[in-house]
Amino acid sequence: MTTAAQAPQDRVELDRVRALYATVPVGSTVSVLVVGLWAVAFAGVVEWELLLAFCGLILLAQLFRVALFFARRGQPEDAARAGAWARHYSASMLASGLVWGAGAVLFFGEADPARQLFILAAAFGISSATTVATVYHPPAIVAFVAPLLVPLTIRVLAEGGLVFGLIGIALVLQLVLVIVFGLKISKLLRESLQARYDNLQLIEQLRTNTEAAESAQRKAEQASAAKSQFFAAASHDLRQPLQALGLFAASLRESERDAEGTRRMDQILSSVDALESLFDELLDISKLDAGYVRPVPVHFNVRSMFERLETAYSPLARENGLALVFEDAGAALHTDSVLVERVLGNFISNALRYTHSGGVTVRCRLQGDLASLEVADTGPGIPHHEHERVFDEFYQLGNPERDRRKGLGLGLATVRRIGIVLASRVTLDSEPGRGSVFSIEVPVGDHAQVAISPGAPSEADVDALRGKVIGVVDDERDVREGLAEVLGIWRCQPVVAASALELCAQLDAADIRPDAFITDYRLKEHEDGAAAVALLRERYGAQLPALIMTGDTSPEIFRLVREQRLPLLSKPVRASRLRAALQHLLSSARPTGGTAHGA
Repeated sequence: MTTAAQAPQDRVELDRVRALYATVPVGSTVSVLVVGLWAVAFAGVVEWELLLAFCGLILLAQLFRVALFFARRGQPEDAARAGAWARHYSASMLASGLVWGAGAVLFFGEADPARQLFILAAAFGISSATTVATVYHPPAIVAFVAPLLVPLTIRVLAEGGLVFGLIGIALVLQLVLVIVFGLKISKLLRESLQARYDNLQLIEQLRTNTEAAESAQRKAEQASAAKSQFFAAASHDLRQPLQALGLFAASLRESERDAEGTRRMDQILSSVDALESLFDELLDISKLDAGYVRPVPVHFNVRSMFERLETAYSPLARENGLALVFEDAGAALHTDSVLVERVLGNFISNALRYTHSGGVTVRCRLQGDLASLEVADTGPGIPHHEHERVFDEFYQLGNPERDRRKGLGLGLATVRRIGIVLASRVTLDSEPGRGSVFSIEVPVGDHAQVAISPGAPSEADVDALRGKVIGVVDDERDVREGLAEVLGIWRCQPVVAASALELCAQLDAADIRPDAFITDYRLKEHEDGAAAVALLRERYGAQLPALIMTGDTSPEIFRLVREQRLPLLSKPVRASRLRAALQHLLSSARPTGGTAHGA
């Protein structure tokens, strides 16, 4: 029994013996034809008994080889028997070579020059053809060629004279050439077969490894999917009470209280804001991965964006004792201004967080049709081997204690995804002790196409919610009550329910029609926000403004909402953001035909 390591070598030997025996039918047929020509050429020249004996022995040698051919075909291929079958074949070739050699020597002296030439031609031809046919097994070559050519060479040289001497030398060269040629070709064939089976073994091993890798990948994907489902569910469950907490806290902020109560409420709201910020970082990753974020390129001035960033981050820079400088170069850009501003905001926030002295410079450098927006700091710098890792999720330098004030380590991961969405190159140039420069390349815009910024909202826009009937569908009681309280403070008339049918029943009972409504996406009894929107619009008008609020961060939700063209706010939603969203919906919506009663 052979081992796995020996299997390729065994298969090489089996292939060699198989190829060797495959030449038997053709080789034996050619030998019979040549001996027939030999009989015709020497009939009447030599004694018929000698000629008959010679031809008979040749035919017997061929029959022996054919018998071996059929005997081997009737046996299963066995690597252990391959060597024996090769030796049997060599024995048949030796018998055949001895007969041919003896005949050539015996008939050479009795022949005239023409027949001598026939013998020499036959010897050269048979030896060459046999070498080609038996190249898979060099011993068979020697077994046939040596008994044929060595005696004939001696006989030719015995004739004497220059011509026979030259012929003898030619026969010696033929003997050497066929043996050397046979050995070299046999070696090449063996190596080729060995390489073939080595490659097959490597392919098989690669297939096995690939299947193992695919199996491991499937398991990893299943684990990742399970993890994503767990985090999505956990995120949803956590966002619901956080949403209610934020709404109740916002309503308390607007009620009257003493200085101590105000201070404590500010602390509560600060903690809620911190939690919401952490959730927002996770949400940004989910939205970008789901393809929910679609860039909207516009022409805009860098200066206006830098002014907003300066307003937002200058207080933090002053608090940290750092200089924050903006250099806009008077350029215009053509890209999604909101996403680019988010990228720069993350760059600036990181720079201010990790820079302890000096300052941060935000600049715009023009490079032909592209502009490089750069945030350079005088911080400690980042080792080169960490340049890629800082863009990974949850990876932070210099925060082993996981201080939540330093974020979750998702800012730069978000930047990388935004860069992909914008098809913009994000780069990092940094060395320890020399600070860091984060940059993103965006297309240069046209000043002539920069839209004029709208003015401040009118008093009517600011107070757009007064007296509006706002329907709320949410299966979480705390969220419903929190929304009802906040909407009441905004002088709205809230109507809250756990399902769309319940909301319709309450509206019909009060004989009022909604001006807008808010619904969660995942509701009880397998109802979802899209179905709730369809039901209420069917009853109260196709143009009824609707807003989806959900704590579910799964990519499927983002895709579904985008496909159904529904505005989406992800819980927890700050009260100010909810108010702005409702004002926008109501100011941009067509009249629904309903008016608020009892406002």
